[in-house]
Amino acid sequence: QIALMAKTGNNKSPFIINNNGWTQMGPDDQGGRTRAILVDQSNPNIVYAGSVAGGLFRSTDAGNNWAPISGQQGTLGAGLSISCLTQTDNGRIFFGTGSEFEGHNGNGEGAQIGNGVYEYVPSTGDVLPVIGTGTVPQTSVTIWEFTNDIASYGNRLYIGTTNGMLYADPTGPNNINGQPTYPTVISQAGGWYNAIENIPSILETGSVSSIDVHANGSIIVGFSGKIYTAPNDGNFNLGPFTKHTVGLGTNRTSVSVAPSNSNVMYYVGTNNLGNMTTLRISLDKGLIWQEIVPGGSAAIDPMRRDGSATTGQGGYDQCIDVNPADWGNIMVGGIRMFEWQYNPTSNPIGGSWLLASTLGDFQNPFSPYDVHADKHAIEWTTANTIYIGSDGGVDKSTDGGTTWFEKNYGYNTVTFYDAVISDIGWLLGGSQDNGDLMFTYQSFGELSPLGTIDLRPFDGQTYGDGFDVAFSSHSGGIAYGTAQFGALWRTSQTSAGGGFWDPELFDYVSSANMPFHTVIENWESNYDVTSVDTVMVTFTGPDTLLANEAFYYNGLTSGMPLAYYPPVTMFVDTTDTLYLQDYIQNRFAYATPVGVYLTREAARLASLTNEWNRIGLPIGNIICMEFSADGNHLFVGTSGGVRRYSNLNAGNDSLALDIRSGVSIIPQPVVGNGISSGTTGLVTGIACDPNNIDNIIVTTGGYSTANKVYKCTNATTAMTFTSIQGDLPKMPAYEPEIDFNDNNKLIVGTDFGVWTLDNAFTPGPYLWTDESGIVGHTPVMAVEQITNRVPDALFPGRIVLGTHGRGFFITSDLETGIDDNDDFLTAANNGFVSNLNIYPNPLNNVGMLEFDLNVKSETKVNIYNLVGTLVKTMDLGVKPKGNHKIKFNASELSVGTYILSLESGTERSVAKFIVTR
Repeated sequence: QIALMAKTGNNKSPFIINNNGWTQMGPDDQGGRTRAILVDQSNPNIVYAGSVAGGLFRSTDAGNNWAPISGQQGTLGAGLSISCLTQTDNGRIFFGTGSEFEGHNGNGEGAQIGNGVYEYVPSTGDVLPVIGTGTVPQTSVTIWEFTNDIASYGNRLYIGTTNGMLYADPTGPNNINGQPTYPTVISQAGGWYNAIENIPSILETGSVSSIDVHANGSIIVGFSGKIYTAPNDGNFNLGPFTKHTVGLGTNRTSVSVAPSNSNVMYYVGTNNLGNMTTLRISLDKGLIWQEIVPGGSAAIDPMRRDGSATTGQGGYDQCIDVNPADWGNIMVGGIRMFEWQYNPTSNPIGGSWLLASTLGDFQNPFSPYDVHADKHAIEWTTANTIYIGSDGGVDKSTDGGTTWFEKNYGYNTVTFYDAVISDIGWLLGGSQDNGDLMFTYQSFGELSPLGTIDLRPFDGQTYGDGFDVAFSSHSGGIAYGTAQFGALWRTSQTSAGGGFWDPELFDYVSSANMPFHTVIENWESNYDVTSVDTVMVTFTGPDTLLANEAFYYNGLTSGMPLAYYPPVTMFVDTTDTLYLQDYIQNRFAYATPVGVYLTREAARLASLTNEWNRIGLPIGNIICMEFSADGNHLFVGTSGGVRRYSNLNAGNDSLALDIRSGVSIIPQPVVGNGISSGTTGLVTGIACDPNNIDNIIVTTGGYSTANKVYKCTNATTAMTFTSIQGDLPKMPAYEPEIDFNDNNKLIVGTDFGVWTLDNAFTPGPYLWTDESGIVGHTPVMAVEQITNRVPDALFPGRIVLGTHGRGFFITSDLETGIDDNDDFLTAANNGFVSNLNIYPNPLNNVGMLEFDLNVKSETKVNIYNLVGTLVKTMDLGVKPKGNHKIKFNASELSVGTYILSLESGTERSVAKFIVTR
């Protein structure tokens, strides 16, 4: 559908985002899951690597630098889920898409199905479908959803499918590469041919897990629970295949034939627990197999995390390769990696089986010798040169495996499950097996022109898979991160980081079987007029609070400054106490199997313990959560639709909020009020209208249901949804975002890139636009927009994408500048001041403020940093109508960006300026 829409010009909707408006933000030094690596046969400096959802990359300097294959990008880009690579004798590059060893339910678990086999043409940069019709990949045959392996002999291609091994020779007319084409049909005569018979006259149609072919044509093919071997007569005529049973309980096998000796073959097998069942060798082309490492021991099992593990991951990560210069030297990868060296004096087969690299969920900055956990591909090209493809991208050794180094520069293939953007433009993402990654500028809380990727595994984060993330602008800036099985952490400029549960929730999380995907959601406001929190202000001496002038006091959130404007002049003394509203508010939700928990103290870093309240009953598998713009409602996405928890603004203690108190004011969802209707499928994402709490959009996943995007205009009452699918291809959709200036503009991350709609809350027809551009058709798991305006946000309207295969992307196409939104705090600008200007800008120690007053008025200047903290005040007194120039001292301000507010009573005008040194 996607390819046909692009080919026929069916993208009718006007662009919301310029198709070239995306900027790749890395990580440019952190790789993601990689199942395929290929070193060019004629030039060892040219290396190809395939991301599981980010497409094909090429290096021309032996892995030091990488660049994506441009032919896979744009609206016709397809086949981004690279599973395997091969090169034919005449130099042609082919790759398969889709790996059966991933999860493919379309519900946000990160795997993308394949759509055939492709050729990359280096001379032109084209990517051409091998199996297909014209430029449209062949997707009507489900056999091409998964190509687990691909190999070649001469110019023949072997393809490992879920329905047997197929092969074909190029015999068709020339294509634009000047080479003969391969068949476009699956057939024993004139098409792709299955040469393996399970029993005479009955073809082997099992799922192929691996293929390896020797230079002389001898071949070994791994299936579930069996392998096949066959010789070649030198004329491309395969001899009869011989079937071999493998270790008891084996359901996945990986195979390899020694490049230096075609008589020597190996296979490794794993069972349904992911543990290694056997590792065997044949010295006679597969006639006799001898076990060299028996299965069953965790201590010698590369598929298990360590010697105490009872289960492994051999169904997910498994690979084997032979030293090209030594047929008795192999490496086997899983979570860990082991090496075996044949001992010729041992009889029967013997040798050494040793751990070849330490377990490295993250690269240790103090040790260059770790290889990232979860190995999927070993490309042993010379005795000394080895490439590893893993969940951490690409590693390389040039000394035969003694030392290892990451080779990920430019290999932007990080697989994010979630991503957020802070008000000052920082990026934070939870990534598969690479933890939580943060794009910062300088030290935490400081702005500088250069960005870096800041991995913070020692700030309380659990190693492994990063999931939901969040930013707070309160308390000087806070980053919230998660990892698998409920891990939760926060870090800031002033705190060392760590968890922030209360004792009850800590005990539960520590002992319970938490879901693999940790789900959180954060809401906050600098000006919550509904807040029920108060601050007791006690005076230590006589004071006068002037009418309509700010009286400053400290709030509950790390002492952040608050302002009170007395309606009349007030005289206070030591005996007086005022109870003033704390309008800086935060709500943080956390999903567990026993219900949804909420704390109002996530941003209160000074609290010794945070109070958590269970606001909702168990409701099954929680996939996502979203607060309404006013913080009063929490919408929860599940496999059965959406649930709503309301009245959150009215409670500030456990009696009011915790449903176990017996007097909770939080009503539980019921049909017709708090339980949605009208959606089909698992809810993967929710977007709340920033300007209308009754409007929400939800997306759903899966490959079987027709409708994936729905709207609701009565979200706070009946919560009924209607489809706005229109002509959007029926692919899984993962997260929607409603533009904060125009709720008809909708941006949706899908299984194949990012798509937009420009009439989300008006009548159809609903005509969608593919605006993936350079993002390509990689899965987009997260779409997040900065919805705060100046001065709370530096880049109002900026959007970040969290892709599962190409890292972060941002666009400024929907940003609104300070001239578009110059309201500050709660006041409106009525034009009392014009031509507000600060120069020079940037400035060093002294600046000049120039403005025109339309009326005589008392004026004051407040200067705020980017997290909303008041850092400087200048009382200018009463100024007459006309032009004014005021010099001000900025030497006490640190380097960074500031918001200057020129105020008269409740009327304000604002401008941005930058301090440099």
